[in-house]
Amino acid sequence: MPEELNLTLPRRDPRKPAPRQATTWLLGSILLGVLANLVVTWWRVDTPTRHAPAGGALPPEPAKQLAMKLEKQGLTQAAVQAWQEYLHAGDLSNDAASRIWYRLGKLHQEEKQYEAAVAAFYRSESLERLPELADDLGRRAQECLEAMGQFAALRYELAERVGLNPAAKTAGDEVVAEIGPQKITQAELDRAIEQKIEQQLAQYAMALPEEERKRQKEALFKQLASAEQRLQFLQQLVVESILYRQAREEKLAEDPATRALLLDLQRTLLAQRMMEKEMADQIKITTGDLQTYYQAHLKDYLAPPRAKIGHIQVAKEDQAQAALNGLGENGDFEALAKVLSTHQETRDQGGALDGWIETDGVIPHLGTLPEAQELIFQTKPGEVAKAYVKSAHGFHLIKVREREPERQRSFDEVRNQVFRDLRMRKEREVQEKLLTRLKERYDVVIHRSAFGGQLEPQTPATQP
Repeated sequence: MPEELNLTLPRRDPRKPAPRQATTWLLGSILLGVLANLVVTWWRVDTPTRHAPAGGALPPEPAKQLAMKLEKQGLTQAAVQAWQEYLHAGDLSNDAASRIWYRLGKLHQEEKQYEAAVAAFYRSESLERLPELADDLGRRAQECLEAMGQFAALRYELAERVGLNPAAKTAGDEVVAEIGPQKITQAELDRAIEQKIEQQLAQYAMALPEEERKRQKEALFKQLASAEQRLQFLQQLVVESILYRQAREEKLAEDPATRALLLDLQRTLLAQRMMEKEMADQIKITTGDLQTYYQAHLKDYLAPPRAKIGHIQVAKEDQAQAALNGLGENGDFEALAKVLSTHQETRDQGGALDGWIETDGVIPHLGTLPEAQELIFQTKPGEVAKAYVKSAHGFHLIKVREREPERQRSFDEVRNQVFRDLRMRKEREVQEKLLTRLKERYDVVIHRSAFGGQLEPQTPATQP
């Protein structure tokens, strides 16, 4: 929980010198500073080693050796710091500096610091385009953009590097629409599309793990990649823009009713953003967290018993009873279904209904019939139920073709469900803590007595 900021001014320490003493002390400090500056200047002029560092910094060659050693031992963060120290300490050519920035990009990528990695790769290319590094550098930059979900940027990165378009380097600058002096480029259109997709997916943050949201974003971006879809989106963007401009010119924002609505929307939006920010800061769910939660709640992830069935549908009850009597224990259910059943969709396949039926689930074609559920899960696989049931379509004889007992679903089967459950639990905890803290900070008091006897008795779960 973040600590409160202390914005009070510190009191003056009575032991500190009085103003006149302070002035004397200040002049002395200035004099010492001037003398120290002269000494440092003399040392810099007289010292033969150009890059001799002060403090704990290393000369260029030792700094390079340290960086290589740290990198070799897998101490990535320390290696990054050492390489940066070497870059500042050494007088490097563009070629050498380009290679160092490429190494820094790889180290950042290993640490999943994708934005820093892309910046390092691009800096490497800006200093010197090295043919032997070009392919790997380009591939790594694309991997980082994809990992960040920056699919619009990835599109232009791919176009530039693999030459899909002869004008690829300027493809993003191509103007697709103009509104007066304003020009909308291909790149701006892509960013607008990507932003809209992110806004839509943000609504499902609780339901989808980050990897799944990224997959969904990529799929949606690909759906909107066609010329027709992009044109449709652009037209909508232009319509919104010109309507907005006209509304501003007519000063609709100054209308009291509009101002009240905007204020209400602003309050709702900012409250939501505040809660989202708190969630983002406080909730970090790893694969290890999911597996731990799954193991602790195995009973919540049991697959209920299920069965596959066949049925014979007839119009009258006496037909159902006669068919049941005729089948006996060894009758040919499938053959009888092909002759007798009035359900055209299943009669030719011996009455077989597609899919599994779970306890308390809906039975295809028959609907929700508790008596049918009871019969199905009391009948052994391969046998015909000892009674018939009635539905809205007629009377049905039932045969259990297959049946599976209750089983434990694997972690991979229910991973997304586990994420939703754990995320929801953590969100409740974060929300309760935040609201408790803010109610105390803003001195919130709700007078329940003002509502008389109209309220239900308060329980901890329903407290505001």
